[in-house]
Amino acid sequence: MLLSALSHLGSILSIRGTSWGARPLYFQVGDVVLLLVNLALAWGLWRAKFWTVVGWVVVVLLLQFVPFLFFTDLFAANARERAMLYGQLVTHAVLLGVFFVLLPRRKLS
Repeated sequence: MLLSALSHLGSILSIRGTSWGARPLYFQVGDVVLLLVNLALAWGLWRAKFWTVVGWVVVVLLLQFVPFLFFTDLFAANARERAMLYGQLVTHAVLLGVFFVLLPRRKLS
């Protein structure tokens, strides 16, 4: 989460990629929202808060699966970029699956 937040901060500061001001408004809003969400989730994971896990699941579903599957053309201009997005979705689906398999096995402290 912290690495993702730093990635969005780098995008806002125009350290990586194109100038932030030259990007479409929906990417600018997304960078700001995801920076704040990822910082909050990183803090929650560091403090081992359960709400962080719920937040992570919600963020993955609402801010990745839905936009990437239904609005692919906004995020991927060519087949290579679409393959990268779908690979990211598969990775998150596997992580969610592992999480839900391991969740009943966790020790209650």
